Amino acid sequence: MGFPAIPQRQLTADELKRYEEDGVIMVKGALDANWVEMVAQGLDEALSAQSVTGKFMSRKVEGYKMDIFLWKRIDVLRDLVYYGPFAHWAQALLGSREVRFFYDQMFVKQPGTDAPTPWHQDLSFWPIRGEQVTSMWIPLNPVNAENSGLLYVKGSHKWPHRFKALSPDYVAAIIDESMDDIPDINADPGKYELLHWDMEPGDILMFHPLTLHGSFGNKSRTTPRRALALRWTGDDVTYQPHAKRMPIHYRHDSVPGGPLRGAAFPIILPHHDPAERAARVLPESGQPHKLIGSAVNNALASVKLELSGHKHKIAPRQTWDDVSKVAPAANSKKD
Repeated sequence: MGFPAIPQRQLTADELKRYEEDGVIMVKGALDANWVEMVAQGLDEALSAQSVTGKFMSRKVEGYKMDIFLWKRIDVLRDLVYYGPFAHWAQALLGSREVRFFYDQMFVKQPGTDAPTPWHQDLSFWPIRGEQVTSMWIPLNPVNAENSGLLYVKGSHKWPHRFKALSPDYVAAIIDESMDDIPDINADPGKYELLHWDMEPGDILMFHPLTLHGSFGNKSRTTPRRALALRWTGDDVTYQPHAKRMPIHYRHDSVPGGPLRGAAFPIILPHHDPAERAARVLPESGQPHKLIGSAVNNALASVKLELSGHKHKIAPRQTWDDVSKVAPAANSKKD
């Protein structure tokens, strides 16, 4: 198979309109069992051998496992990126001629893991800028608000705010003090319209990187919440590295202010680049000097934040105490 698979489930005109207006859609039954099994196999491999970055991201909360750039070392996820139907969906959502893969991320919350994901905008974390960016969140278990299904603030991708990047472990190195504070959404639930869905394996959430979202911890005692996120970019996206944004530890050819280029961000549509594909024939690890630099930067930022005495002012904690306040899921809408 030389090209991305054509989706069996095409996005409808109504779904594309709601993505534009709401900033998120849930596509029911998007993936068949074969693609779901590939995701499951990839996450199993990732959990059995986390990267150095993944171990750092997962260090603070037992039962909450994260990792990124899995496709660089797990072949089944490499094949999912290159040959799965996702790039075609991204092209439809973005209205872009070119579609590049940005990166993937694993999120696993075991049963009873009290680890909320703070309200955040994805784009705040990333060393890219542009309007043509989309994320796809693929669950491997039935999910709802109780076991950490994602919640979204409807239409928040159109707000003028650019919020601080609050990660689940409140990593100091990426909290930009010049950005806006995130409102405590759950402390005033009547002020915002929240969207969320009960989901099954095969369903996908597709959302804009500025749509404010988060989740409760996994309050279920029996059901884990395992999910893979895939991020895609289009024609207008540029590389914008910054000390307060996620570093890229893999080789690429992008220059600040220019388009994404190189093997870290492979082009999938309209056609593959043979050199980029060849670079990923064998598993690749992050460049050691970049990993060490990131670790040092985070340690220094953490010390600076503690010494300033402004830790809670810069990264205020959010209210995530009562899942019963969340309105019923939006499954009545036909996605």
